Amino acid sequence: MDRIVELIVRALSALGACARVLPGVEYARWQPGQKLKVLLAGYNGARNTGSDVRVAALAQQMRERFGDAVEISVMSLDVPSTARYFDADVRQIPFTTLFFGALYRACSEHHVVILCEGSTLKSTFANALTLYNCEAAGVARAQGKPCIAYGSEVGAMDPFLERAARDLCSDVRFCVRSRGSLAALQGLGLDGVLGTDTAWTFDSAPGRDEALALLRAGGWDGEKPLLGIAPVNPFCWPVKPSVTRLVRSSITGDWSQRYARWYYFSWSEERERKFDRYLEALAEACSTFAAERGFQPVIFGMEQLDAEACERLAARMGGSMPVFLSRDVDGFVIAEALRSLRLLVTSRYHAQVLATAALVPTVAVSMDERLDNLAAELGLGDDYLLHVGDAHLAERVLLALDDAHDASPAIRAQLQAGLDASLARLDAMGDWLETQLPLA
Repeated sequence: MDRIVELIVRALSALGACARVLPGVEYARWQPGQKLKVLLAGYNGARNTGSDVRVAALAQQMRERFGDAVEISVMSLDVPSTARYFDADVRQIPFTTLFFGALYRACSEHHVVILCEGSTLKSTFANALTLYNCEAAGVARAQGKPCIAYGSEVGAMDPFLERAARDLCSDVRFCVRSRGSLAALQGLGLDGVLGTDTAWTFDSAPGRDEALALLRAGGWDGEKPLLGIAPVNPFCWPVKPSVTRLVRSSITGDWSQRYARWYYFSWSEERERKFDRYLEALAEACSTFAAERGFQPVIFGMEQLDAEACERLAARMGGSMPVFLSRDVDGFVIAEALRSLRLLVTSRYHAQVLATAALVPTVAVSMDERLDNLAAELGLGDDYLLHVGDAHLAERVLLALDDAHDASPAIRAQLQAGLDASLARLDAMGDWLETQLPLA
């Protein structure tokens, strides 16, 4: 079924040049003296904290750089949930997981398309997400409009998806967020420049009071140092479209493994066992560390799909503890709580980015190349980088936490150097972006 999605995307890309004559499609071409209409094409509105905060920070950077010379629009799966992230003059365009027509129309009516989802070209989560980016790139190319991938991650892809990316993204101007991504991009025969993630400058201040209130409501005494834990389900990916499973669910009434519409998680009894072992390892290590060192655990669900992992982890750890779920609170609150921590254990990339902005030492438990690349960018080495399938994960997490606690001053100094370098790259990205837009 992913191949059918690819065929639809390729067809719409080929039809990009026909937008002028298609009914129901508004076509725009920039002329000097006009405001530049910029589309931020991402996956906002899925209650994914990282996706939302990085695009909010990008919109703010663009407003500071270009002022009223640009009109900004953002694609959103849930406009009410993303409204707080943007100024009132930022237009939000609704779409669904059947994105084809809405994305085609949005690209056609703007002058510039910016691909702003972090996982831009990779198969880890869903080939459909990469094909979403490929459609935007293909339509922009057919219409002769600039398409820019900003702060992107590039990773392993299925062979057919690699071909689609090479074909449809050949004119995309890539600014990737890690050296690993740059190497992967060049391996596709594409090229770009090195940047960083846009979320480094996300301002969490509006969430401060609510974060503090939720910490106290969850049992924090206001004195104990806080240990954050941001789990995921690393074993339910990728999501794939399946008409067969959709029909089966309609017959049996079992919708438990459906992500949305015709998209289903990858799942099996073996995947369930791996997930359970991962959660048990985190629970054992973090409970032991918190008891021995006098820390208050705090659990973070950075994406609404993380809620099950968070609830199962909390049950294993027992006792009362604050739990922040993105399905319930927004990125301002979650980011502020992350920046209140003394230590963090995370399988979520943006949990580490947001916490690092406050120099919080982090133990990463990685499921793909993103946290590996971030560790390399921050110069942390392998001491605080573990992987979800480690046979001795509990012991290694506990050891890493003990080491991070004892070496906190040195780690914070390393994080400050990494943060300074990332902020400098982000500022340079803004300079580079100015050269890519027709306003220059």
